[in-house]
Amino acid sequence: MKMKDGTKELPSSELYLGGDMVRFRIFILVSILMILTVGISSISYAAYTSPYAEPTSLVRYGNTGIGVKWVQDMLRQNGYSLTIDGAFGPQTQNAVILFQKENSLEVDGIVGALTRSALKKELGSASTTTTTNSSTTTVNAYRYASANVNFRNGPSTGNTSYGILAKGTEVYVYQNRSDGWSYVKYNNRYGYINTTYLQVTKPVTTTTSNTSTNTTTTNTSLPAFSRNAKDLLTIIKNCKSYYANNNFNYSLADGVRSIPADKSKSYSGKYYVDCSAFTTWVLYEYANANGKTAMKNYFSYQRNSATFASIGANGGNDYLQVVNGGLANAKPGDILVTQGHVEFFSSYTQNANGTISMKVYNCGSDGSIKVAGISNSATKNASEIKYILRVK
Repeated sequence: MKMKDGTKELPSSELYLGGDMVRFRIFILVSILMILTVGISSISYAAYTSPYAEPTSLVRYGNTGIGVKWVQDMLRQNGYSLTIDGAFGPQTQNAVILFQKENSLEVDGIVGALTRSALKKELGSASTTTTTNSSTTTVNAYRYASANVNFRNGPSTGNTSYGILAKGTEVYVYQNRSDGWSYVKYNNRYGYINTTYLQVTKPVTTTTSNTSTNTTTTNTSLPAFSRNAKDLLTIIKNCKSYYANNNFNYSLADGVRSIPADKSKSYSGKYYVDCSAFTTWVLYEYANANGKTAMKNYFSYQRNSATFASIGANGGNDYLQVVNGGLANAKPGDILVTQGHVEFFSSYTQNANGTISMKVYNCGSDGSIKVAGISNSATKNASEIKYILRVK
């Protein structure tokens, strides 16, 4: 197009460089090279990509195949212990239900689009960062804090700290970054730890006291637990005594309770447990003593009371069966599931006024934790018992 003075109107890009197309093209090429060389961009990388194809339809109880394997693999990467066998059974359904509860999803045990999205988001939610020539090395393994270290929401000391992890704390490392930070998971939270403070083996910690300065280094390792029994009742009693003898305290705080208990960490010089932590640990120790590897893996981290209720609602799972017929059919060592609480049954008495007096092994309060053996249950009516579960 010609202007009134006879010159040609140039495209806006040419006008920007005074009409010199050669200079414009050089400018574009140099710009691209600078971007590629400097590498400053907002890079989103997935913390984990499953080797199994993601399903496009609903995955539910009774299904089999690659889609189920994807669900099981993603659940494992999110911290749930289960076998990748391609069969959507009770174990997988329980893990799905727990994941949905912990992520404020509709709890139906069915993996649809929202649950699939959450499974991927939980693994990649903290992995979108601004980096400069940053590369990553996939780890996908457990590591230990070599010293007290900050657990941060981003890969720099300028990012907010979720708190300090004690020396010896176990975390799951997804990636080591070239900028010196590792992307990790701890207590169902994702964040970053300086790679320098992570090691393959658990460090040995000791308790020391300096009387001249009155400073104390807290021992993060609990006394050894004596694994000298195989029958469930003896293991229950041993675990209960262990809590009482080692001055455990009651707490519902996430990150304070730890399973199994002999891997627990101390917080301000104290140890913490609750009813479901106690029940889970007992079942872990029982499986460990009797060579039940799959069961041991299933109970290798805390299963909360909602999980035990879910097992009851689904008619049991691979490790626990539902006992029908109420307390009349309960045996010592059975697990009683009430609203928000679990405990091991010992015996009961039917009172004249229709209430019951039960003897149990539980850790539902500071008082019950301090009792080495049997304690009194707070359950006074049989109708409060939702399910009775028995170890298979």
